[in-house]
Amino acid sequence: MSGWPIALLCAAMPGVYVCLAAMSWRQLGGRRIRLHIDPFAAALRHPAVWKRVLPLLDRARVSLALLNGGACPEVKLIDWAAEGLGLGYLTLTGMSVLALATDTPALLALGAILGAGLPLLRLKELAGQVARRRQSMVMELPELLSKLLLMVNAGENVLRALARTAETRRGASADNPLYTELRAAIASMKRGESLTAALEEWGRRCAVPEAKLFATTVLINARRGGDAFVPALRELTRQMWEKRKAIARTLGEQASSRLAFPLTLVFLLIMVLVGAPAVFMM
Repeated sequence: MSGWPIALLCAAMPGVYVCLAAMSWRQLGGRRIRLHIDPFAAALRHPAVWKRVLPLLDRARVSLALLNGGACPEVKLIDWAAEGLGLGYLTLTGMSVLALATDTPALLALGAILGAGLPLLRLKELAGQVARRRQSMVMELPELLSKLLLMVNAGENVLRALARTAETRRGASADNPLYTELRAAIASMKRGESLTAALEEWGRRCAVPEAKLFATTVLINARRGGDAFVPALRELTRQMWEKRKAIARTLGEQASSRLAFPLTLVFLLIMVLVGAPAVFMM
């Protein structure tokens, strides 16, 4: 295979990037640009391009909305997509230059695979962040319910008990998304929003079935009143602790399975080190 197609690609790709950077620089009014994001964001903002790309970003938009308080502005979605596209494009450009310098066309194919795979890896990473967020919320929910149950048994009002539980958290658990969303709900209630609307919005923003179940339990028993709330809350707390135990067992099994490959690799290396002298002596 001759090297002129690679040389042509090496010349074209930086040229396209310079054009995109100039377009981005004009859009930003001459301000400093992010080299791996803004040139590609300028291309994505073109109406014809964005119309075709937007349907492909539905999963990413939902995940970004979950990670950012229930909303994903178009600017944030464009920046996220442009960063993945930019990393892939720059990887392909670097590999094409390396292929030309070493006269190895296989590096160009490798660069194309890596360039196409990076946006997919970022999408997988985003899905992993959403899964970890949901898992951390489910793991923390029994703690919240236990403290709430203690306060309600002591005669505290449900709203004040929720506020005290959210405000008294310290350490790493204070940054848990469950408490972040709960503090936002309490702030909205202090601004005059009803308990029903605030808890429903809290369950929607958490996007965790267990949180929605908790909000529904509180709302149903708040309407009924009486002594039914404490037994219902106690039963819900028991269910959440059982779910937390199940998640902990699952995490332990996953950790054990992850250790299997390194242990197998170490065993094979030991076998090679022990068996190699015997093979060479034969």
